Order: sequence, then structure tokens, then C-alpha cells
Amino acid sequence: MMNKFQIVTLTQLNDLEFIQEFSRFSFDVRKDPHCTGLITEEHTRKLIEWGFYNGSQFWLIKNHHGKTILRISFRISKSQANTGTIGFFEIDLRDPEYLEAFTFTIQEIENIFGSKEVKNIFAPIDLNTWFNYRFSLGGKKYFPRYTWEPTTPPEYLNLFRNLGYKDSTYFNSVFFRNIKWGFFAPGTGHLKSSFKRIKELNFSLRPFNMKEFFDQELPLFHKISHEAFSDALLFEPIDLETFRALYAAAKTSYDFSPSCVLLSPEGETAGFLFAFFDQEVLVIKSIALLKKYQGLKLSSGMIYSAVKMAFDQNKKITVSALVRTGLTSEKIAGQSQKWSPFNWTHDYVLVKKEIP
Repeated sequence: MMNKFQIVTLTQLNDLEFIQEFSRFSFDVRKDPHCTGLITEEHTRKLIEWGFYNGSQFWLIKNHHGKTILRISFRISKSQANTGTIGFFEIDLRDPEYLEAFTFTIQEIENIFGSKEVKNIFAPIDLNTWFNYRFSLGGKKYFPRYTWEPTTPPEYLNLFRNLGYKDSTYFNSVFFRNIKWGFFAPGTGHLKSSFKRIKELNFSLRPFNMKEFFDQELPLFHKISHEAFSDALLFEPIDLETFRALYAAAKTSYDFSPSCVLLSPEGETAGFLFAFFDQEVLVIKSIALLKKYQGLKLSSGMIYSAVKMAFDQNKKITVSALVRTGLTSEKIAGQSQKWSPFNWTHDYVLVKKEIP
């Protein structure tokens, strides 16, 4: 018996019709209020190219009339044994066959993974964790949403849960109101102490060199990131050119001025803080230090340099963004959070299924 649904697969990068439809599909099916932060068509095309050369499969699932109901991508991890990921997931929730199409698609992917000895499947991950991943979770103050965080319809997560995908890892973004009375800013005392420690240990901070950002800064950040994050969840190395493309996309959207570079007493680049302003919000995105400088309690001081700038510019909110629960950066945020009853969080989840 013929399948009710047709799997259309990307087999070559000159299939521009497929790539255009795949890149556009999220804009066609997402509806307010879950349209914030969708990846641009141009950026999606670049990710498709990277994924195609790195073992990803890209599918469009169509009904017997040729109408596309969902898009999806999947690949076997190159760094994690027996592990696969599912990403770029979008589905037309208005289509009467969406549930049936989803079940069919996931079963087909799980069969392929099973035949290749994959035992653990994570979703949603667009290629790997350098790119977009995580479902959003509902909660108080869910809105407003920001372009740097996932804003997935709740149905997406429920579809995976209903097929046996269990919550695997939680993340959050903690939002702090920037409150200050004179020289006193609640929740920043430990940050300020760490900032003083940077000077006491003869370290120093400097801003990003935006004139030489791509040629000089990013190769250093690439090296530091790969050392600092090597033990992170589902970590996979990426090449420098792809790393540059990640920051190029952000550079066109945000003001990087709160970011800084940490220099050792000998002048070595010891680490960096990637932070940016998103209108009235300071976003603390990531901190990376070479391992030999970790444990010196310097990270909070780097954050303080950005927070001080936010206060000086009358920014209303600071966010510790997209942190995996249990990490050091979450503990830093927790120290600030306990001082203010006016903070809130946005929560996210990565789901996992074990297959026999």
C-alpha cells in the first residue's frame, strides 16, 4: 500500500526550489504570538549548506495533493556516540492531517536512526548546539519574547512528548530589573567584588576590537570557546568560518559594546564575555575562559563591566540568557536574583528519546 505522505529529500544543493520552500516554511505556518525570532531565509540557506556537507538530511513532508505539512532535519552526531538530533522542525498546525504526518515522519526518522545504531535522539537541535535549539516552556511573563530566544508554539513540544520524548535538560533566562539608589544596586555586590579582583590579580578588560573583529578577534574567540565549552552538553567542534558566520549574523542585529575581552597579567587573551544591548535590555549571552584561568572568580567581574555600562545608559533590564540549569553562570545569576523580588524567568527544554 502506498504511503499517505510523501518524503521529499534534499539531494543536491542546486535544488533551489526545495531550499527556498524549506527556508520559507516557518514564515508560512507560524502565527502570532509565536513568530518572534524566526531564522531568516538567508541564514537558513547558509545552515542548510553547512548541514548538507556535515551529514544532515533535510525533508519536506507533503500530502497526496502535494501540499507541504511539515519540514524537518536530522543527523547523526559526529562527536557523541550513538546519538542523533532532530531540528529545523516546523509544522502546519492548521492542516487536518498534521498529527498523522508528524507521527509518520518521526517513525521514519527513528527507523533510520535505529538502523545506524543510534540509541539517543535529542530534539530540537538545528544541526548542533552552536545553532538554535530548545523548546520554549510556558509560564508567568512568557511575553514579551525576544529575538535571541526560542518561541515555539506549545503544540510542538507536546507532539514530541506524546511520542515518548522525555524532558532531558532545562535552561532558563533570568530577567533582572536594573534598580539603583545612589551607588547601591541590589544584587550586584558579588559582581563588583569580582571586578575588583580582576584588578587585584593584575588582569584587565578591554572592549572588542570591532575594526579587526573578524580577522583578529574571532580566531581567538574560536580557540577559547572550543576549550572552554569542550565538556558542554552535546558539544561538537565547528570550523572557524562557520564560527565567524554565527557572529556575523549577531553583529548585524545587536550592539556588542557591553562585551569585553579578559587579558592576563602577561597580556594573553584569557577569555571573553559576549553581551549585547537589545533595545532597553542588556543580554549576557556567554562567557568563555581558557581552562587555566577558570576558578579564579573572574567571570562575575566581566559581567559587572557590562552591567555598569547598562546602568550608565539607563537600560531597564539585564538578562542572563539561555543558561543550562546547574551551570556556574546560573549560580552567578542566582546570587543576584535573591536580592530582588522583581525578577522573572523564561524557561526552555531539550527533549530526548532512547530507542532500542
